[in-house]
Amino acid sequence: MQLHNIHLRRIYWAIFSPSLLSYPFSTNYIRDEEHRQAIIALLEALDTESTAVDEHFASLGNVPMGKYFEQLLFFILEKDDRFEILLKNHQIIEGRRTVGEIDLILKDAKTGEIEHWEIALKYYLQSKPTEDHAAMLGPNAVDNLARKMKKLTEHQLPIKTDLNNFAPLDNQHISNKLLLKGQFFYHLCHVQPCNIFPNHINPIHDSGWWCYLSEIEKSIDKNLLWTTLQKPNWIGKIEQYSNLNSLNFNQIKEALKQYFHDNSRAILCVGLKEKNGVWTEHSRGFVVNDDWPNGSKKMIATM
Repeated sequence: MQLHNIHLRRIYWAIFSPSLLSYPFSTNYIRDEEHRQAIIALLEALDTESTAVDEHFASLGNVPMGKYFEQLLFFILEKDDRFEILLKNHQIIEGRRTVGEIDLILKDAKTGEIEHWEIALKYYLQSKPTEDHAAMLGPNAVDNLARKMKKLTEHQLPIKTDLNNFAPLDNQHISNKLLLKGQFFYHLCHVQPCNIFPNHINPIHDSGWWCYLSEIEKSIDKNLLWTTLQKPNWIGKIEQYSNLNSLNFNQIKEALKQYFHDNSRAILCVGLKEKNGVWTEHSRGFVVNDDWPNGSKKMIATM
């Protein structure tokens, strides 16, 4: 599906990309074929007059990527007849303290079911070939999947509150669901096979590669043009109508060497290929410093 508005393209990815993990409490946005067709029609209609879309997201100002991802979903949910939003970003207050927040409670208008969604967007690099979630590290090696899942399953997913006496939910059965999107990145081993997937992986999850700076000669496809991405441009697949600012192999190699001369943070690179005047994403991966993950942790500690 070709959408011109960047926010709508990201919404499309947020809706249709696969969940990272497959648990009984994992959920998908799309409920059936009728719903899928309705969402596609809605996105196409919004794309024809997208000024209002741009104005809406501009009004949010600078928000962290995770919060922006939530807002992408809230925006389409408000316009989606399949769902009725009952609560969003609802603070949990005990006494005079705010102890947490419920991302979303909504009603499926077709089934009548009420669901509590925790929404998460995560990008993790597998630091070693293992099923252990603790080896799935954030690009800067501070967060990991095991810690995130423990927080979700023990604290965020269970509703341990009366929702501050919110009347429409009194005595209602509420299903706890996790909408987890993002990508897992695996080391570009040059002798295959070398990767072991994490436990509870969704077999069709979005994935990419990662490599050390010293491995870029072997790792980066010389037939693609390359660009580097900053947040929130990590969200969704890259599609552009110009190769302006894109770099060939020698240029991206030198740019990365220069970048790591001054930085220790991992950097996301995307390889583009042209077809019918559109440059689309064909490869995505993180390049990390040769001391990763230890170098990144040291860098964070000194900031």
